[in-house]
Amino acid sequence: MPKDEEEDDDEEENLAPEDGAGDAKQKKKPRKKKKKKSKPQDGDEVFEDICADPRNGLYWPAPEAVPVGDSPPGKDEEWVDITTLCDLAVNGMNVGEMVESSTFRLYDAMSAIEIMDPKMDTGFRSNEDMSLEKALTSGLVGKVLEEKVLAGVIDHLLMYYLLWLDGHTIIQTCFSCLYLQDPKRLLAPLPELASFVDALLIVCQHAQNAVTAAGVFDDEDFVPTMFGVDLQACVFSSDPQKVSNRLRKECDRLRAGKGDLVACRLEFMEQYMLAVVSLTGPNKGEAATAHLDKSLQLLQRMEANAEPPSDEVLQRFDASTNRKLLVPGPPRTVEPIKDPKVAFKMWTCHVQELTACTSLLDRSLNQLLQGVVVHKDESPNVLVRSIAQLTVAAPGFVRRLLLESLETHLFPPEALQHCKRLADPFINRCESMFLHLMKLAHLNTTRRFRRLAHVFPDFNELQHEAWRLDEALKATFAANLRYNRPSWAWIQEFTLQAMVSKLLLGFQLELYDEAEFHMIYWYVDYLLGLRIYNLNEVFHSKEATAGGGKKKSHPRPKDALGKLKPRNPPTSLLLLEATQSLVRGLFRALAFCCHGLLSSPPAVEAGLCQRFVLRFRSLEQFRLPHLPSFEDFKQSAVLAQDCAERRSVLQASQNSFLEATQLLDRVQPALKEESAECAGLAQSLRRVVVANQLGVTQLLRCLDSGAEELARKRVTAELVHHKQFVSLQVVDK
Repeated sequence: MPKDEEEDDDEEENLAPEDGAGDAKQKKKPRKKKKKKSKPQDGDEVFEDICADPRNGLYWPAPEAVPVGDSPPGKDEEWVDITTLCDLAVNGMNVGEMVESSTFRLYDAMSAIEIMDPKMDTGFRSNEDMSLEKALTSGLVGKVLEEKVLAGVIDHLLMYYLLWLDGHTIIQTCFSCLYLQDPKRLLAPLPELASFVDALLIVCQHAQNAVTAAGVFDDEDFVPTMFGVDLQACVFSSDPQKVSNRLRKECDRLRAGKGDLVACRLEFMEQYMLAVVSLTGPNKGEAATAHLDKSLQLLQRMEANAEPPSDEVLQRFDASTNRKLLVPGPPRTVEPIKDPKVAFKMWTCHVQELTACTSLLDRSLNQLLQGVVVHKDESPNVLVRSIAQLTVAAPGFVRRLLLESLETHLFPPEALQHCKRLADPFINRCESMFLHLMKLAHLNTTRRFRRLAHVFPDFNELQHEAWRLDEALKATFAANLRYNRPSWAWIQEFTLQAMVSKLLLGFQLELYDEAEFHMIYWYVDYLLGLRIYNLNEVFHSKEATAGGGKKKSHPRPKDALGKLKPRNPPTSLLLLEATQSLVRGLFRALAFCCHGLLSSPPAVEAGLCQRFVLRFRSLEQFRLPHLPSFEDFKQSAVLAQDCAERRSVLQASQNSFLEATQLLDRVQPALKEESAECAGLAQSLRRVVVANQLGVTQLLRCLDSGAEELARKRVTAELVHHKQFVSLQVVDK
């Protein structure tokens, strides 16, 4: 007998009634392999006592699975309600125990939960689902719609389109509209809505093709399955140009009758459709900018006269119409957005993100790797990220960006000719690597965090290739080489960027506990220091060789380690130094607060060593000049534990924030010539610095007032002004 069947027999023996079961027990005893199973466990004894006590309710013995007479097995079986029996069994069971028998396993238990459950069983009360016949009988899909109802239906379809791009199924969003069940027949009497639906289906078709081709979506982002719906279906035409002409005619006709409420929505759909067709076409958005600018203007007019959906509008949308198309299992309910201001705000962000996609070809490599389609710190939907990915994946585009970026690190362009044997394989491999990094930049935050952990072994291989290439450059160009290790410093710069991005993404995802904030910032401080060290060398060499050899005799400013610094550092380097000063100040302030001021469980602080390994082990796959260890971290944070040095730790934190302020002040005049993203970063950093300066000042005052005053306070660390850098606030306990 198989082992699992023996275990089932043992459990049946323990759960069977005492009376009339003696013979059965005697027969099963020889098959037992473990004698200790013959004795019931504590939970079994309690269960048998409850079942034997008539005051605890009725007890039904498990029926024997033996066919009666000549009837086939299962003929006399029927579904019964076992809720009372299960409740009775639960009363005698401890946490972690489970009822099981040969005819009632875990699969059966799950089936019993799903069947006839309104939330779990998709076929439950299926006769109550809406159908096209019911809609026609009840008059929900009439041939005439009032102007306000028509505008409401259009707004609701626009809202559902965005929900589809946010990860819901198309049959529970756009195709929950009853008119789309048979658009050819139902929309023929409604030319305005029919023209709008034709444009919407074209947009859905191009969006679905773009998302599938880009491949930057995951299960939580987008459902590519169309569930059998035909996006090629149309009322009048599926050609974008013909649909555009028809929408214009409908707008002119409506405006002639003073019906701008619907006309502006049809015009918006025309402009948006043309923009999406252009962005997903071979020209990648050359004509899309004008259409998107016009769409933004129309969105303002639409929002001004939009109203919450009335009952007449909501009745024309019913997701149960397509429930039969869903797979068996718990359906994902879609909650519509009934506030028009929220819906149109989403639309405004969406159009602005698409506008950012039109300028991707003018961006630098650094900007593209950070994901420039993000608008106001909000993650764009999958269509925007897909269009961005398709744009940057154009043939030859990434290679051009690589060569331009290498030249900023003083890589000689002539090396592609004179060191072709090593340079060509290096550039080709970098092109493949950075295409992958751009794809990661267009994933959602969670997937990007997880997949960044796997790029560092490839970066490490590129680092070795870069070192060999630099040796060849030294041998070839000798004294004419402006910087002695351009390839190696370039690879290390982007590797350090990826490391910092991965660590800081954990704050956005709320993966870290407050007790380990200072540990993360300590490691980020080290990585930023390496970046600044290398960039100082590069920009100093660039200044030293820009005007010939004579300028090399001029004295140059030096950093704390004695290395030469550029006289006129670029804005990006100053912002990087300000970020490092901010991070260093946060590390010192949080190290002070870790002792009784933060609300973290003691177990977290006790397990910091294990968390150190967990957070940073993926970074160890790249060879750094020095690999930080947990002992290094403990030595850096030990001063905060000394009562005599606690005030000096806070003062050092305040000094770091002051350095960040001075650097931001130095950057301020140059921000007018920089991009909007650069100016926004400087503003957010300044807000974080000011908030933490106030928090540290409060802590210093409490420290001066005595230990009792400090004991009555606690500190909160929240992402208020920046999505990756916390702001400290001192409050009463």
